[in-house]
Amino acid sequence: MRPSSAAKREQILEAASTLFVQNGFTDTSMEMVAQEAGVSKQTVYSHFGNKDELFMAAIQCKCQRYELADLCAATEGSLRDRLLVIGRGFIRLLLSEEARQVHKTCIAQVDTQPQAAVLFFEAGPRVVMAALTEMLERECRAGQIHADNPRHAAIQLLMMWQGEAKMRSELGIEPQLSDDEIDTYIVSCVDLFLRGYAP
Repeated sequence: MRPSSAAKREQILEAASTLFVQNGFTDTSMEMVAQEAGVSKQTVYSHFGNKDELFMAAIQCKCQRYELADLCAATEGSLRDRLLVIGRGFIRLLLSEEARQVHKTCIAQVDTQPQAAVLFFEAGPRVVMAALTEMLERECRAGQIHADNPRHAAIQLLMMWQGEAKMRSELGIEPQLSDDEIDTYIVSCVDLFLRGYAP
């Protein structure tokens, strides 16, 4: 991809992310994205064949910035340290304003626009679950943990990490948990997980 083409793709993704957060999936059109990005509608379609593709790409782009898949693939350091890094990145992503707004929009439109929730799940949560599952499968083979079903173990850890911080964030309950409180909780989750799946 030529630099100018790559730059336009980034412009389109940024514009799409902004509009999907502001307006939701249903009320965002490809034409609106083109206007926001300062490109032609044809340019948008040349990069993304339809709105579904664009929505998924925008979510994937945001997730990639938190490098969760890369963190799950890392092999340096102890398993505990790596899980702590992944947990902290996961919570930062979950509590980001963009993630909160897109999630809220998908829930609000689940009856009228169910494909938005499906696309969100495929581009975000499912990718993270798959990356962590692969990591735990490797750790099982290496004898670091024992899990009969690494996918279940991955989902358990991800759900546990969300905890009170996500509930307060979604419901707008103040005060939100402090960074120290969240970190203490993440550490306790990882330690509990490793005890439960000790070889």
